[in-house]
Amino acid sequence: MNAITPAECQDLYYPGERNTDLQCFPTLTDNRFYVSLQSTNQGSTSTVVFNPDQGLSHMILTVTLPPPSGSVNYNGFAFPQNWLASMISTTALRIGGSSLFYFDGLQTFVDTLTDCEDSDKKLAVSQLSGGAILSPADYVSASNRTASLYIKLPFNSISALQATLPLPSDLLTSPIQVLITFNRFFDVAYWYGSNTPSDALLNIANLPTAFESAQVNFKKTTMQNSENLLSRRENMLTNAITYPLRYFAQTAFRSVINQAGGQGQQINVSGFRAGSIKYLDVYCRRLVGGSVVPGANCVFAPVKSARLLINGLVMYDSQSNTAMWSLCERKTPARFSTVALSASAGNTSADATAYSSPWLVIPFAQVCEDVAYKNVVAYGYAIQNSIINLQLTMETDGEYEVNVAPHYTASLMFTRNSAEYVFG
Repeated sequence: MNAITPAECQDLYYPGERNTDLQCFPTLTDNRFYVSLQSTNQGSTSTVVFNPDQGLSHMILTVTLPPPSGSVNYNGFAFPQNWLASMISTTALRIGGSSLFYFDGLQTFVDTLTDCEDSDKKLAVSQLSGGAILSPADYVSASNRTASLYIKLPFNSISALQATLPLPSDLLTSPIQVLITFNRFFDVAYWYGSNTPSDALLNIANLPTAFESAQVNFKKTTMQNSENLLSRRENMLTNAITYPLRYFAQTAFRSVINQAGGQGQQINVSGFRAGSIKYLDVYCRRLVGGSVVPGANCVFAPVKSARLLINGLVMYDSQSNTAMWSLCERKTPARFSTVALSASAGNTSADATAYSSPWLVIPFAQVCEDVAYKNVVAYGYAIQNSIINLQLTMETDGEYEVNVAPHYTASLMFTRNSAEYVFG
């Protein structure tokens, strides 16, 4: 008996049609476009506009803190690592006439780290989002005061090995709008001047109220022959094209648990939209007095055990092995290196303690990660009106903020000079 292996014959010696891909429509890429934010003030919202042209992919925000001058001397304040990621309250996106969706700043930072191909790239992304500035002398250097952040949106990815197709803005007549909202500097900076929190408020004038500069840099892909554009070849008033998204991240659900005596806590997760959920990201931050620990904005607390039930059915159960299970679902560990700040002796500067910041991945869909510019549409769990119970046991007792970010199967439908989301 001969075994028959179902497979397509591939020539592994000579190049040919079956083992060579040829670009149908030659393109060029450039990143020469810069847009300054309308407002650099803390707590403000700026709208970045990309007018309909051709393919849009990467967007990078670069900001610079003002130098020490006058009352803005930073005395008693240090900025933690990843301070720019912490300064982003929300980003929002409208594609042409599509619905406007908001995304939590910390959540999109986690998504950017998830898309990194290896741990070295993840570390570089973390460092570029703002290194720790520990003493007033460190603010003199412009390089210390400058940070860059990848603007993660549903259609783009920082991954090169799994690069996404550019967003075809040539099919739109209305612009792509990205809204960026900043937090306050006081919400991010760490006060080491004394152990009295009220002293921090008294010295808030030592902090700036606005960035010295803030701008967004675009990467664009352009057809070398504009006659190859789809709108030139097809009537897009009567036709439509589907643009698959790797995932669509809904704004994270947030709750608080208080663990005592090593006993796990349960929360009811709600707010899901209709659609198929591929996976959940869960990240927890330690709270003190109901607030995130100062100087530890991007420090996630390790989860010892986790259990998720949907309508009473256990869908995920990790008992003291959450880190290993997250490795099964990701090309890199679900963690990144950062630092937590504390006051030095005499409160003259801040000390940085290295910290591994982990999060938890709860999958529903099969892992389907294809190569660059290709898509695999994989469905997960249609939760909708189901009752979701998440039981967490943290490594240490205390009060924690729990964030649960659902990631959906979704696509963008382009037709009639606009676009809209379609959820699987």
